[in-house]
Amino acid sequence: MKDWIFPTCAFLVFAYGMFFLNLYIYRYTNSDTNIFSEPTQVIQYDDIGNFLKEISESFK
Repeated sequence: MKDWIFPTCAFLVFAYGMFFLNLYIYRYTNSDTNIFSEPTQVIQYDDIGNFLKEISESFK
């Protein structure tokens, strides 16, 4: 009779963990937050020189 107690408890702990893992993944995939948000400002560069100038000024 003891042979079924440990496997049953282990399965219940596993099933409990899988349920909450699936619930977390479901909530995460259906949330309104995105990992990559859209840029708030779009900058148009006329040529590569202006682009490099902006980058060098941002490091100062």
